[in-house]
Amino acid sequence: ERTKEVYALLAEDLKNKSKVNEDGSVSLVGIKDEVKITKPINKKRIMLPGDDKLDSTFANEVAEIMKGDYKLFHRSETSEIVEIGKIRHYNCEDEFRGFKSVTPKRFITLAEKYFIPWRYIYKKDGSCEEKIQSMKQSTADIVLVSDDFQDKMPVINRIFTFQQPILLNKKLIFPKVGYDQRLGSWLSYESPKISNQDMELEEAKLIINDLYKDFCFKDKQDLTNAISALLTPGLRGLYSIFNIRDPIFFYRGNRERVGKDYCAGVPAMVYEGCHLEESPISNGERGNNSNDEFRKKIISTMIEGRKRFHSSNNKGLINNAVLEGVTTSLTYSDRLLGKNKTVKFDNEITFSLSGNMGTSLTPDLANRSIFINLFFDKEDANSRIFSKPDLHGWILKNRELILSAIYCLIKNWVDNGCPKGKETFSSFSEWASVCGGIMDCAGLGNPCKKSENDLA
Repeated sequence: ERTKEVYALLAEDLKNKSKVNEDGSVSLVGIKDEVKITKPINKKRIMLPGDDKLDSTFANEVAEIMKGDYKLFHRSETSEIVEIGKIRHYNCEDEFRGFKSVTPKRFITLAEKYFIPWRYIYKKDGSCEEKIQSMKQSTADIVLVSDDFQDKMPVINRIFTFQQPILLNKKLIFPKVGYDQRLGSWLSYESPKISNQDMELEEAKLIINDLYKDFCFKDKQDLTNAISALLTPGLRGLYSIFNIRDPIFFYRGNRERVGKDYCAGVPAMVYEGCHLEESPISNGERGNNSNDEFRKKIISTMIEGRKRFHSSNNKGLINNAVLEGVTTSLTYSDRLLGKNKTVKFDNEITFSLSGNMGTSLTPDLANRSIFINLFFDKEDANSRIFSKPDLHGWILKNRELILSAIYCLIKNWVDNGCPKGKETFSSFSEWASVCGGIMDCAGLGNPCKKSENDLA
C-alpha cells in the first residue's frame, strides 16, 4: 500500500506523462513508446527446516515461489535441476546457450532472489527471535534432489538456438519465445527469427547458392550434399520424432587450405551463431581418438544440450566403435562423468568430420556418410579471391535472411504435400524422405544420389 502511495505521488508530479496501474506499478508514457516501472518485489519470508519443520515442507514452499518464473527447470534425462546459461568454449568468440546444472552453492544465492530465509535463534533465557540466515549447503542439496521440488519445476527437453519450424497436423508452427510448455523447450529472446515467411522460392535458392559459390566443390553433387548439410539441423521438427537420425557429413579436401572446415562451419554459423571444432578422432592422431575419450566428449555434448559435433582435420583411418554406434542410435546412454549415475539422452546430434585425401573410414562409417568433396588444383591456395572474404561474419549478420530462405524451402515442400525424396538411404530412411523431398521439390538435387567420389 505504501508503494502505491509513493507511485501515486510520482504520477501526480509527472502530471499527464504517467499513470498508476492496478498492480501499483507506474507506466511512463514517452513520445514514441511506453516505459513501465515495476514496483519492487516484496520478498516472502520462508522459515528454514528444523525446529519441527520438515525438509519436504521447505522444498514445497520454495518450489511454489520459484516454479512460475521459468529460471529453473527439471531435466528428466538427467533428473537434475538446470538453468539456461551461456557456455563459453575455448575456440569460439561467442557464447553458446546450453544447460547448466544448478549446484547447491549456486542455488543458495539464486533462491535468495525470491525469498528471505530465516530461522529461530534461541537465547539462554528461553526466549527466541527470528534471524535471517542463508540455507546451508546440505539443505540446498536436499531441495534440489527432492521430488517435492523437482515435480513442481517446468520440464525441459531441449534448447532451440533458432526459430525451429515444426510440422504439426500438416501445418508449420514455431516454438514460443522463452519457455514453451507444449514442447518442453526454451527459445532465447535473442535468437534469430524467420523474419520473412513469404519469401519466394527463387530468391531462397539464390540466397542458399550464394553461400556456397566460392567453395571449390569437386562436382555438382558435392554442392548438393553441402546444401543438405545446411538444411539438416533445421529439419528436426519435421520428423515423426525429434531424434530421427541423420548421416555423418564428411568434408574432404584434396589438399590443405581448400576450406573444408570453413565449409563445415556454414551450418554452425547459421543455426548456432558460432563454429565449434572438436579434435580429430582418427587413428592418425594420438591422445584424442580412443573410444573412451570420444565417449566422454559425446556425453558432455549431450549434457550441454548441443545439437552438433564436428571433428576437424582427421588423418589416417577413422575407426571408432562409439561413433559407429551413436550415429544410428535414437538414444544414447552412459555414465555421468565423475558420478556413479547412468543417464539416457535422446540423440539429436548431427555429426560431421573433415580430413584430406588419405583419410579413410571403416565400411560401416562410409555407408553412413554423405561426402562433400572439395578440390583445388592450383599451387597457391592463398591467392584465391572471394566475393565474401569474411563469409562467417556475413552469415552472423544475416542469420534471419538465411533462416527465412531455409524456411521457404520447407514451406514449399509442405505446400506441395510433403512428397518423399526420390532417392533412398536405408540407414536414414526418414531423413532421406524429408531432406531429399525438400531438395527435390525445390530443384536442388538429391543428397542420397551416389557418386564415384563417395568411395572412401
